[in-house]
Amino acid sequence: MNDLSTHKEHIALEVLIDYVDGILDATSRKKIEEHIKNNPESSEIVDNIKWYYETYGQDREKLEEYLDETKKGILAALDVALEEPSAKHSKVRPLWHRISRVAVIAILLIIPTILLLNRTKSTTDLLEDHLSAPYDNPPVTRGEADQNTMLWSQVTLAYGNQSYGNAITSLETIIDKGETLSMAHFYAGLCYLYLKDPEPDKAIPHLQKVVDSENPFMEQGLWFLSLAYLQNNEESLGKQTLESITGFKMEEAQKLLAELDR
Repeated sequence: MNDLSTHKEHIALEVLIDYVDGILDATSRKKIEEHIKNNPESSEIVDNIKWYYETYGQDREKLEEYLDETKKGILAALDVALEEPSAKHSKVRPLWHRISRVAVIAILLIIPTILLLNRTKSTTDLLEDHLSAPYDNPPVTRGEADQNTMLWSQVTLAYGNQSYGNAITSLETIIDKGETLSMAHFYAGLCYLYLKDPEPDKAIPHLQKVVDSENPFMEQGLWFLSLAYLQNNEESLGKQTLESITGFKMEEAQKLLAELDR
């Protein structure tokens, strides 16, 4: 049975996970809620468990494996850091060594600060989450086999094969011809972001043209423009653009803003 002892300092971590998972009975849940109100450490632990689930999915087994593996790594490092001292200090250090190790283990078991070690993802990691899967292929252009149609066929083929450099070449030709500009600028911006060595500084002007006028790609353009700004280390502009999103990817935009503010 899980330890529901409301010790002044803590409640067992396992019980707090039970609380977040919603598997406690009404009496136990009320008891935990009262404890959390008066215990900042437990309240933060609950927030961090919720954050883990929101970020990596609500999988208790993986959460517990993560905590266990991280705890092992910390204790292994402590074994090295707290090695027996030289003979000169051997009469003093062993007791401190033992007390320190017990204290550290207690802290690890009571207050899982290890959740905080990976709480903040880097901007690069956050962008990788959103740019790892390419946006949909350009719509197939139908009609007479004129030059524009042939160029778009080349773009669609190259984009679908993730040959973004080749797609950019064809898109720049389409833009120079002044045809289907909003779609051409949109996909040109995407291609610059998807390159093996991204070029957000080149993506931004294309995406800015997309969001500056009414067109079918305006909302999508705002989302990718925000990512381009962030990828170009222009966080302030990236956040401003994210805040302006009210349609396509609005929920993801709000989550990304929250991550950036951590």
